[in-house]
Amino acid sequence: MKIGKLLLVLCALAVPFTLSGCNTAKTDTAGNGEHVDDHGHDHGEDGHSHGEEGHSHELGPHGGHLIELGGEKYHLEWEHDDEAKVLTFYVLDGDAKKDVPIADENIKITIAVGEDKKEFEVPAVRAEGEDKTAKFETKDADLFALVTADEAKATVTLEIEGTPFEGEIEHHAH
Repeated sequence: MKIGKLLLVLCALAVPFTLSGCNTAKTDTAGNGEHVDDHGHDHGEDGHSHGEEGHSHELGPHGGHLIELGGEKYHLEWEHDDEAKVLTFYVLDGDAKKDVPIADENIKITIAVGEDKKEFEVPAVRAEGEDKTAKFETKDADLFALVTADEAKATVTLEIEGTPFEGEIEHHAH
């Protein structure tokens, strides 16, 4: 199937999923390769947890989902505006509390659906005269549809202070 037709089908399938659930982040980091598997969980007032050895779905300071980077050396927060179809990413410190401005011009998102892979770049949002930023944003409708589709595996790659980091964007219906 051609990639254009695949994207059209995925976009059509993604709409019901994005309207009916939320997305949360699951991570992989530079170096350790460990993942926390999906499992049942309880929903509480402050998000929901997955037991003592699991992970919690805490929200970042901008209200988005968190991705661990480098064994929690850094975090990447991502949020999605379902109406405007905008994805915004923020680079955060190890406590996921403060923005960490970086020099990258963009971050890379790789989407895998079955055997097909597609790469996207999310550009930096900088104030005039600034050479670093913690904010990256895109209005790419194809990327939005794929990142929010349950069938897709999305991986984000960025460099912080000369070190490459990678994290997995994971989501599941609630």
